[in-house]
Order: sequence, then structure tokens, then C-alpha cells
Amino acid sequence: MKKIIYICLDLLTIAFLIGGYAFQYFTRKKLGMLRWVNYQNMQLQKNHVYDVLKSIESFLAYYFLMPFLGAATLMQIIRNGIAVGTKKNEK
Repeated sequence: MKKIIYICLDLLTIAFLIGGYAFQYFTRKKLGMLRWVNYQNMQLQKNHVYDVLKSIESFLAYYFLMPFLGAATLMQIIRNGIAVGTKKNEK
């Protein structure tokens, strides 16, 4: 059962990372996607909380990549938590 959960979490992690890469790739290659991302960035920047983040110049899809990367990190944290929890139960 534990191996099945590990495999599922690894597949979800890979899916989130591929999704983030695909989003960034299409932002650079497709003009319509770039326009949409720029419009969404302007809408998000109207909120004063996002004024602190100025890493938009290097990644145009910054605001959209962060949820993908955050979800991938969360999957790894859950996976490691399960591993630690099962090791404690074995002792």
C-alpha cells in the first residue's frame, strides 16, 4: 500500500512540474498565451501585495508557475511525512 501511495505522489509531482514547464514554454512560444499572461499579471499587480515580487522580468508566467511548483513541493512533503511516520511505527 505504501508503495502505491509513493508512486501516486511521485506521478502527481511529475505532472505538476511538467505542467509548470509547459505553461512557461507556451508563454514564450505562443503570442496569444503571452498576451493572456501579461493581462493576468497586470490584473494581479493591481493588488498591492504583489508589488513586492519583481521577478516577472525573468519569468513572464511567474504567478502561474508558483502554484505548480508549490503543489509539487507539497507532494514531496507528504511523501516524506509518510516515510517518516512509517519508520517510527516500525521501531
